[in-house]
Amino acid sequence: MSSKYHMLDKSHGHVKPTTTITKKIKICILHLLKGLLNSPVTFFKSSCSIIYVALFIIVLLILNGQPKSIFPPKAHIPWLTNVHHVQPLECIADMNQPGWPRPVLSNDKSDMNLTVVTVSARPEFKRLPVTMAALLSHLDSRRITEVMFLVPPQDVHLLQPYFSSEQVKSWPWRVSVISDNILLKHIHTTSYRLQMMFKLFVAQIVKTEHYLILDSDCVAVWPIHVEQLLHQNKNSSLYQAINHAEGRSSHEKWWSESERLLQIKLESCVSYDKSDTDIPTIGVTPSILSRTIALRTLCRLQKLYGDEIFLNKMANWALWREIFGYMWTEYTLYFLTGRCTKIFDTYHTDNSALSSSNSIARVELTGFSIWSHLDWTVKNQNKLIESIHNGLRWRQKETDEANGQAITDKSTSMHNLFAVLQGRHNVDPKLYHQYFYPLYIKYLQQQKQSDKLILILNNMTRKLAINKH
Repeated sequence: MSSKYHMLDKSHGHVKPTTTITKKIKICILHLLKGLLNSPVTFFKSSCSIIYVALFIIVLLILNGQPKSIFPPKAHIPWLTNVHHVQPLECIADMNQPGWPRPVLSNDKSDMNLTVVTVSARPEFKRLPVTMAALLSHLDSRRITEVMFLVPPQDVHLLQPYFSSEQVKSWPWRVSVISDNILLKHIHTTSYRLQMMFKLFVAQIVKTEHYLILDSDCVAVWPIHVEQLLHQNKNSSLYQAINHAEGRSSHEKWWSESERLLQIKLESCVSYDKSDTDIPTIGVTPSILSRTIALRTLCRLQKLYGDEIFLNKMANWALWREIFGYMWTEYTLYFLTGRCTKIFDTYHTDNSALSSSNSIARVELTGFSIWSHLDWTVKNQNKLIESIHNGLRWRQKETDEANGQAITDKSTSMHNLFAVLQGRHNVDPKLYHQYFYPLYIKYLQQQKQSDKLILILNNMTRKLAINKH
């Protein structure tokens, strides 16, 4: 394909200022807490206490779940929340670790294949044309069992036209759109926590030991081959997934809150040394999870809080602390479980542990990304375009010389597979579509038997990215 690039002009696009909790609201909340702790009787007799209490409750309901939620922006109402699972979570006692029951797993799974799961909803569908064009360009269909979209039941019909029984014949991998209510039924919660819960509960229905979790803002920028993501353990027949490691210190409040939810002693399973930020833990989406560890995490919570109660416990856990950044996350719960049960290294490997003589190139799941409007600069826009062009050029080389199989790029020791293009922090996703979608379409137009797929993508663009739905 052509090596000539067209760089962006100096237009930054339309970017709104970031919305944050105002300083006054924080002061009010701190005043409330201080008053309650120092003199609860006097505080409640205060003439302004009712105002502070009302303000605190309003802020709590409005902020929790809405800012980062992919679901419709409705208030999370803790006392009305009701979440229950549809498929029973079957767990059995582990005699060696009584506090950590094991999930009952079916044998109809593949250890060497991978499932790709995107948890999404209507507000995020406008991103899908870019996301899918990038996956079509880069995701090698070999050893991919399924590409799955997990969406709310009321949104399924919006995606069905592009993945109908007739349309799926054109896609290179099996694609399915699944209603999330086959896993969890929920009312009066549209919080961010629900999205995180689905990323663990989807382990109940995937047909592979490992599954790659994506959000709608994860855009592939380099060829993706399963053999670079799953490595066979030399001492067993099991496969280990690469882990996108981050230091615990980058999100310490998440870790401590997850330890509280799991009822384990702080730092007992995952240590935290402020002087050493390189102790590897786990990152954020995109991430590859093990079905075994994900379900064992849920089994632990079910044992602690009860069969149905634990789901509401997860949904409502310490909501007031979330305002100050304390919240459990799916990945911290997952990693803590893996370390506490000593099975994390059975199902995962760190890239740094892979032999340098390995003929398979090392990859990281994420690299350079756009996290907020502050990152959306001309320099970074052009850097992304350059990265996309380089990835597509290499993918073309693999197609031409190796029938689409991996070719190791020996000019570098590492490649990043995805860029996260966030829009929740006031970068209009239409800008991402405008700048990056044409690059992938141009590549796809040069590929054989891609006409139907391009037509599907363009229809998706008209209905989801341009028109309001």
